Amino acid sequence: MKTGSNTSYKASEKMENEVGFWESQKSKVTVNGKAIVRNLEYLKGISSGNCLIMPVIKSDAYGHGILDTARLLQDKGIWGFGIYEMEEAAILRRSGIDCPIFTLSGLLGDDASKAIELDLTVGAITIDEVENLNSIAGLMGKQVKVHLKVDTGMYRFGMTPQEILYLARKMNRFSHIEFEGLYSHFACSDEPSNLANKRQLGQFVDLLNHLHLIGWKPKYVHMANSAALLYMKESRFNLARPGIAIYGALQVPNNKETVSDLEQAMSFSSLVLYIKDLPNGACISYGHTFRATKDMRVALVPVGYDNGYPRALSNKAHVLVNGVACPVIGNICMKTIMVDVSHVRCRHGDEVILMGRQQDLFISAVELAHSAATISYELLCLLGKLNKRIFLE
Repeated sequence: MKTGSNTSYKASEKMENEVGFWESQKSKVTVNGKAIVRNLEYLKGISSGNCLIMPVIKSDAYGHGILDTARLLQDKGIWGFGIYEMEEAAILRRSGIDCPIFTLSGLLGDDASKAIELDLTVGAITIDEVENLNSIAGLMGKQVKVHLKVDTGMYRFGMTPQEILYLARKMNRFSHIEFEGLYSHFACSDEPSNLANKRQLGQFVDLLNHLHLIGWKPKYVHMANSAALLYMKESRFNLARPGIAIYGALQVPNNKETVSDLEQAMSFSSLVLYIKDLPNGACISYGHTFRATKDMRVALVPVGYDNGYPRALSNKAHVLVNGVACPVIGNICMKTIMVDVSHVRCRHGDEVILMGRQQDLFISAVELAHSAATISYELLCLLGKLNKRIFLE
């Protein structure tokens, strides 16, 4: 009894110590702020100063950290920031971000009064929204800046060209609104040769010309997102809204490569938790989807789909260990992946790069997303949300 009790106590103590070690060494996302700034400067260079830049920082800056990113960029010669949710705007204003903040896709529920209180520039998507904004701004004794969104073929948010023309003819009725801009959004800008882009841009320019004829010349006109800013020069009006390019994970059209002039800001790393031997013929992980064809050494890494590392990468992805590419084998688990390290020297605690650079090798978000049959946007949002994040300015 006594010996068993001591053995149990020592085993428990060992487990607690080990858990404590790994709690302090969790898998983490690291964001390189310098890369974000360099990407912004590159995009500003493309626009040649004729087109102002509105970095899109919705969804926690695509997983990179909305507040850290905003603080980093607010004094870098930008127009302002694009957001989606009112809480995002509130976080920014409470933290002293005083440049323009633009709601990309209208307002929800009772957000009109909040938008006015926070001094936001509202992207209005319906006539009712414009009328409601004007009424509430009147009750509050305020003016609100509005950009009208026209749906040119995305068939998501926005008014028809006819509705925009109607509002343009009635603007003097809205005494508490400053109609500051006109904008739209591409559906297929990541495929620059897609004819849908030409149709959308043509419809947008036609509307703009009609608006000029009836006397409204919007101060700000914007349609270009990341891909359009790089590959569709004619879409650069006097304001652009790059998102994924700011974070360096824009995909080259019709290619699984990342745009080489941009620098990926996010990396994802972990550590080797255990190393075990796998004999020839043995199967590993759920479903036994991988069978060893020789004796192997396998490293267990405490990362899984709970960390945003897609299960679809099972038997497809590779990671970097001591500068060597190592295949992910077997089905990815909730908290664990298995990696073939038969061809590399490694030990407990060695760094594992799941996305990012190690020595001369690099795993991009675009490459990883392609292997998982998704897009870099989704991958970055998941990794940034589900892991400890370190932002390096």
